[in-house]
Amino acid sequence: MAADFFNQRPRTLPPLARAGCPSRQSHGGSLAPPAVVAGRYTWHLFLFLPDTRRTYMAEVTEWEWSGRVASPVAGVTADEAWELLSDFLAFHRWNPRVAKCRRVSGVPRAPGCVRYCEGEPRQDGLHADWAHETLHEHDAARRRFRYEMNDNNMGFGRFFATFSVVEPPSSPSAARCELRWEFECEPVAGTAKEALAARLQAGLDGMASRVEEAVSPRKATPGVVALDAPGDLKLGTSIAV
Repeated sequence: MAADFFNQRPRTLPPLARAGCPSRQSHGGSLAPPAVVAGRYTWHLFLFLPDTRRTYMAEVTEWEWSGRVASPVAGVTADEAWELLSDFLAFHRWNPRVAKCRRVSGVPRAPGCVRYCEGEPRQDGLHADWAHETLHEHDAARRRFRYEMNDNNMGFGRFFATFSVVEPPSSPSAARCELRWEFECEPVAGTAKEALAARLQAGLDGMASRVEEAVSPRKATPGVVALDAPGDLKLGTSIAV
């Protein structure tokens, strides 16, 4: 049980903790005041388990920037969308802001896989946006994967994102779903958080459109999958992570 608890990724803590409240005791554990480092807040959680008579410590981090964007997909079930979008190395097929995506190392769909993504050529003659990204989690049962951006030329420091396909809670078998993109990161110099969210939203909206267009002809002609997305959906030259 303790191992399962400490293997989970950092979760957001209550507002009082983020504000820097004093250490407090609860359920046999204590939460120390946060250490504020540029771009993130870090707590140390001390948990006493009576059955083992041991005290465990975990580091919990909340990034200064976090958010989520979502795009609905009409006429496509969550399973159909996930079948197309679950490939960590096929980002360029679905995101209209990405021109190239290839494997650098690792096994596809397995934690540790590293991909290289590059945006469209820039009109000002500068090199296109690019980034290396490492897959941390690929959960087919929950239709989601989590990754981290590494070296890049866009000014990002620590950046984590979770991409997921969600089915309607009221009618799971309905022919519609929602794409979600969550992010946690350090602030980007010279860029507003709202601008980052807008870039992600534009890319996600483009992905939703491409999935709808790919699934429609396949339903009309069973066995046919349109993997090559149309070129008229380009939304700009930014890779939009």
